[in-house]
Amino acid sequence: DAISQIENEPFEIVITDLRMPGIGGIELLQHVQKINPDICVLIITAYSTVESAVNAMKLGAYDYICKPFELDEIKVIIERAVERQRLLLASRMVEHYKHLSITDGLTKVYNHRYFHEFLDRELQRTRRNVSTLTLMFADVDNFKQYNDVNGHLAGDEILRELATIFVNTTRKTDFVARYGGEEFAVILPDTVNGGCLRVALQIMQAIGAKKWLYADALPCKTITMSIGIVSYPKDALLKEELIGKADEAMYHAKKTGKNKICYFDKNKMVDYKEEGIG
Repeated sequence: DAISQIENEPFEIVITDLRMPGIGGIELLQHVQKINPDICVLIITAYSTVESAVNAMKLGAYDYICKPFELDEIKVIIERAVERQRLLLASRMVEHYKHLSITDGLTKVYNHRYFHEFLDRELQRTRRNVSTLTLMFADVDNFKQYNDVNGHLAGDEILRELATIFVNTTRKTDFVARYGGEEFAVILPDTVNGGCLRVALQIMQAIGAKKWLYADALPCKTITMSIGIVSYPKDALLKEELIGKADEAMYHAKKTGKNKICYFDKNKMVDYKEEGIG
């Protein structure tokens, strides 16, 4: 009965005897942890079985109460358990609001402000380790036209789906952010142009393979992106220079035909594929 109620109601604390008919306290503890590991479990036991209660704590119980006990003793232990739950909740709330503060509300990838913080830190780490990183900027082609024809709600859905593609086609160590509007930025640590080009191609191929809702209104009848790539330290040494060159490469791709990748090679702009990527 207790397990059934715990499965259906948000209990914070469970108090159970160690020895019971049918199911013991250890088994109940294990059930509770599977249901919700944050529930605080208190074990009641006789003095003769304190060792078993200590073993229960090793398995995840919060504390134990010895029989015979005083109600005041139980009150103190429960108050301590309640305080533990309160602190746990407060910690979770702090983490939750921290996550909200660095996340783009629409796409759920990182936001513009946190992009700058992360790039600052990553450049410092890269300099210390004498390593490399690559920065990718990507902009949705003809997005204003899509919004004008289909409405901003449809455009928002496009951005959400694109964000999912970016996350699914990059490594866990890479950093994906919505830079602003219909523009995304990806930071790829320990990567040079070749590695970033492969990722950019995977992104564009995933976009090209998807059937986009209401995209018939666009010139090429589908969603496409223009991508610019720049590498540290080959192409730029300073953060502002990296961002400026990535932006420049992206807009060069947009101005010279869209749906393609442009990057720097010895300060010379290069079109990865002049005819675009279908």
